[in-house]
Amino acid sequence: MHAPVLDYLLSTLRAHRALGTVHPQAALGLEAYILHVTRLADQKALSGAEALVAANRALNSALGLPSLQEARREPR
Repeated sequence: MHAPVLDYLLSTLRAHRALGTVHPQAALGLEAYILHVTRLADQKALSGAEALVAANRALNSALGLPSLQEARREPR
């Protein structure tokens, strides 16, 4: 069984994605990564500490990406 903080980090990433404070496509990819880390922790392939470090880095990576404006075309 994995640490509940992994679920917290995942829900935090999902909340930021819902608020629009992180890039949505990057958040989806990093969400999949955190889910994979959680599965590995459940299977004991990763220790709890390794899983926490990996999930925390994924969340911080998503939050650290600069905001990009939408690619809108101006009317001619």
